[in-house]
Amino acid sequence: MLTSFFGKSKPINFVIFGMVIFLGYVFGALVQVKNPLDLSQLLISFFFIGWAVFAIFLLDFIVRKNDLTYKNTYTVLLFTCFLITLPVIFLDRNILLANVFLLMAFRRLASLSSEKNTERKILDASLWITVAAMFYFWSILFFVPLFFSILQKPETNHRLFIIPFIGFIAIFILSTSFHLMVDDSFLWIVEWIPAVSLDFSAYNNIKILLPAAIMATFLIWALPFRLIKIASLSKKEKPNAVLLLLTLVVCMVIALFSPQKTGAELFFIIAPLSVIVTNYIENVQEARFKEGLLWLVVLVPIVLLFI
Repeated sequence: MLTSFFGKSKPINFVIFGMVIFLGYVFGALVQVKNPLDLSQLLISFFFIGWAVFAIFLLDFIVRKNDLTYKNTYTVLLFTCFLITLPVIFLDRNILLANVFLLMAFRRLASLSSEKNTERKILDASLWITVAAMFYFWSILFFVPLFFSILQKPETNHRLFIIPFIGFIAIFILSTSFHLMVDDSFLWIVEWIPAVSLDFSAYNNIKILLPAAIMATFLIWALPFRLIKIASLSKKEKPNAVLLLLTLVVCMVIALFSPQKTGAELFFIIAPLSVIVTNYIENVQEARFKEGLLWLVVLVPIVLLFI
């Protein structure tokens, strides 16, 4: 039933995803607020609900525009379910903001396979990455996929490698100017670069450990298939497939470098993981097994609500 319903991209699917994110935010984030919410807090909450809904539309646009998956909504289904499985993500608004900006950057990276507007795409990607880094410093590691994408261009020249630095410097100057006007200090630069923490004690909580274990299982199951599949891809499809794998690795490092492990850092992995798992599901021949995988993803957040 799930395979047939979400096997096609229909407007009703996105209405459902939006409602699920709204309910996930209410039951996952708002219920943890002890004090009564005032109007400003409600407006901020609605903004971040809308921000999360915007993320699913953006992800769907990226996978369809660049043919990363077939014409279905499995990727968005997985992304939505993984997101609400970890409601702690809604409590870390910097991570929410940074992830969507990185999605915007990835959109430009994936489109670099086209020869049109190369300089503008590289500049846009560098701007979005730097904006993301302003909210979550280690997002700056996303420059690795950016330089990889530049190297994949058939006619790479030194000018293309300079553009990302221009984008970074532009946002850095704007941010410095803002802090000088507001705080009259350069201390924000010291505070901007956090220490790396390897304290995973938060993962002793079943509500974080179980989703993390499920995502790790999906990754271990689907990744070898994707690695084998790359060899048979066409010359046009291969660069973005490799870019996706590199992005997953970088996102895992970004999550690992999180200054405070709460489970919210797993949000960085969810988008590339959802695409890779979708690639696997699309090639599963056994209908019952495919249906079972989707039901597992759908039922886990429901079960966690009652734990």
